[in-house]
Amino acid sequence: MFRQILQAVDAALLPHAANCLVCEDPRRADDKYCLCPDCRAQLLKLRLTEGLCPRCMTPMNGRGECRYCKTGGMEGLRAGYGAYVYAPPANTLVKALKFGYTDEAAEALCAFLPMVFPAHEYDALVPVPLHPARQRLRGINQAELICRLTGPRVGLPVLPLLRRIRNTRPQARMDAMHRAGNLRGAFAADPAAEGLRLLLVDDVRTTGATARACADVLTAAGATYVSILTPCIAVKQ
Repeated sequence: MFRQILQAVDAALLPHAANCLVCEDPRRADDKYCLCPDCRAQLLKLRLTEGLCPRCMTPMNGRGECRYCKTGGMEGLRAGYGAYVYAPPANTLVKALKFGYTDEAAEALCAFLPMVFPAHEYDALVPVPLHPARQRLRGINQAELICRLTGPRVGLPVLPLLRRIRNTRPQARMDAMHRAGNLRGAFAADPAAEGLRLLLVDDVRTTGATARACADVLTAAGATYVSILTPCIAVKQ
């Protein structure tokens, strides 16, 4: 009981961003990323820097093969870019952004995004949309926030060229086949996509089902090509 009282007092006196977003240490979190030195060091260890597939930035296996591309993960997509492996503490930041109403988590997740893709090869960033009902529940589309932080840093506009026209079930616990079926017919593209080189933006790339579904409708609307950018990439062990 006493501990709960202390936590309530801390929450009242300290803004949420004053605590480390991962370990909740209220004393050592920096002002910009809201991470303590230890958690920031752990995050930096997850940087995607070596032994990566040149097309999708997935770490390759010991034989120099990309399992992701080999199993069709990039079908319909030109390229894939990311900053971190989706593992602790990066996954903690993603969950804080998506479900914890913690917009500050986007700063740390987006810090290296401008460095991982060739901005000159694209005309615009396109956030993967949420269904309106889900966006009302969460209060924000995390992909849109990532776009708003990244676009000005690389000189690219953010264009809402996609709509979610069917409210799908959450993808997290589905396998690749069920994810693809769940997203069939879920998106519609604006005809303004015609002739544009587009970079889709989402928070995490796992099986790639969402990116492929979005790329399909954008390409059908006339986009020149579509790639995918996410702060995190889930890597199968």
